[in-house]
Amino acid sequence: MHRACLVFALALIALASARLDCAQTIVTHSAGGPARLDGPWLLYEGDPPDGPIASADPRPGRTYQLGTGRIPRQGPKIIWLRATVSPDEPLSNPALLVYPNAQDCQVFVDGQKAVDCSNWPRTTNHARRWLLVHLPTGPAQIAIRIVGPLGSPARIPHNGDVLCGRAPVLEDIRTANDATHFYGVLPQTLLCAGELLGGAILLLAFRNDARGQAYLWFAAFLFLDGTMSLESVFNYVYPLLPYSTGELTDALGMIGRYAPLVGFIAAFTGVRLNRWMRGYQILLLTIPVLFGFPYLGEKLAWLPRWSGETFSLVLLVVQVPFIVGSLGFLAWKWRRGNSEAGLLLPSFLLASTFEVLGITVPWFRQFHVGRFAFEYDDLSMFFFLVSIGPVLLFRHRRIALEHERATAELDAAREIQQRLVPRSIPALTGCHIEAAYLPAHEVGGDFYQILPRPDGSVVVAVGDVSGKGLKAAMTGVLAIGALRALAFEGLGPAAILMRLNAELVRASNGGFVTCFCGVLNPGGALRFANAGHLAPFRNGREIEVPGSLPLGIVPDAEYEESTLALDTGDRLTLLTDGVVEAQSANGELFGFERTGEISAQAAQSIAEQAQRFGQTDDITVLTLNRLAPA
Repeated sequence: MHRACLVFALALIALASARLDCAQTIVTHSAGGPARLDGPWLLYEGDPPDGPIASADPRPGRTYQLGTGRIPRQGPKIIWLRATVSPDEPLSNPALLVYPNAQDCQVFVDGQKAVDCSNWPRTTNHARRWLLVHLPTGPAQIAIRIVGPLGSPARIPHNGDVLCGRAPVLEDIRTANDATHFYGVLPQTLLCAGELLGGAILLLAFRNDARGQAYLWFAAFLFLDGTMSLESVFNYVYPLLPYSTGELTDALGMIGRYAPLVGFIAAFTGVRLNRWMRGYQILLLTIPVLFGFPYLGEKLAWLPRWSGETFSLVLLVVQVPFIVGSLGFLAWKWRRGNSEAGLLLPSFLLASTFEVLGITVPWFRQFHVGRFAFEYDDLSMFFFLVSIGPVLLFRHRRIALEHERATAELDAAREIQQRLVPRSIPALTGCHIEAAYLPAHEVGGDFYQILPRPDGSVVVAVGDVSGKGLKAAMTGVLAIGALRALAFEGLGPAAILMRLNAELVRASNGGFVTCFCGVLNPGGALRFANAGHLAPFRNGREIEVPGSLPLGIVPDAEYEESTLALDTGDRLTLLTDGVVEAQSANGELFGFERTGEISAQAAQSIAEQAQRFGQTDDITVLTLNRLAPA
């Protein structure tokens, strides 16, 4: 009886051993090509007690067939698969092909590490390049160690992810798989290259025209979306950044890219960014940081992590307001006569159509055309760039033509401006005249004239034309031409201003001219009249002059004539409002008080002090010193 029990126990032990060996052994049949090693494998959770390089695991494993189950969300971070691979017939140059659907993966053959996808070159699950492991002839003990992403459970290979066969055949399979992935990411790669090239071109356009803020905003959008998409492409081909940064870069590419688009829409339509727009931009950049920050390191793993469903919901909440808001804003501005908004509206409408289709139609999110893979986001971006490219080109060309026209007008105005002031000051008996003229960046209409008469008197006039540019310069030329003609008719200053006013009203250029006109005789008597110009200074004190209208406003304006006797050594200072209205960086005006304090100085000194204070307009200063008789 005892002998029978012993025999029965030995039989049970032998049967258990046979089942264990069967569970750990996978017999391959490679006659028809590479064999799929779907199982049975022995699955272990966590590393062996002796460490991750142990050739065997004393713990009891469980039998597992690839593709028959999933690891729960809170499952183990490290998983081992062990089995003995035994070909049913001898193979020349046998090998194993493993798809590393993991952040970190090592393959051991007969207890020795054969390949490690954490080493260079990187072949993570995002790189999607299969691992080729050469095997010895005959049975071989295979162990696959799989490490899950940061803070996430390990991913078990699916059925068909482990193959066994001849190395050349497996290499061909891997090459074909690489080509499939290459063609799958080729459209997105070309789109990224186009975005980066377009961003560089727009930066050059902004460099040539610093006022084109729209170019800078759109370049920022292209660089942000292009670099984030390119990083995603590299993750599928040859990852450059650690896996932990993937969540952040993906979120920036999908949500953060809308922030520069808000600035682009505002700049393109000529609207200043208000605090609501800036707040929305900050929100669009903050959401990706909050989403991706917990994945950047183990020390940040305590931060709450968003699930894929939560991120999809947030993406929808972000996209819909942007689509509705941008289309509504552009339509509203277009209806109110903003032609720039009308140019942008078709491009945003087309891109928004693809975005909505991608959100609402599941099959549209990703599809293939031949060997090429497309996502709705790539199509949306492609058609957006194709449609908005001509708009930006048209705008750039129009602005360039306007700039050329303005430059030509500015050159003509500056050439005319040179005629508003005499090239030299004539030598006069009994007085010495100095003049300083400092034009501003914008062409204005300051002028002065010193016109000696045959009777020994001299006509002195200082004026300022309203407005800027070519029109102001032309009005100044008209005033000077009439002034020169009237000066030699022997008229007094009031009569000169009345005749000059009639000429300007008849020309009807729409502007006006302020002018101080004086006639100084050899004896030092100065007769003068003023048409809305700044009062002159005598020896540092402002002279009272009758108030009157500028020239060119009403045809029947009258001007009162006054007389002033200049004694020997007296200095009379005439100037334009460019001195008084000089403005410092903090907005302070030079003012009448400062002007009066320096009005007795030389003309050049007065002009330079006002210029250093902060020139905003043409500065003209003319000083007349009464000399002792020879």
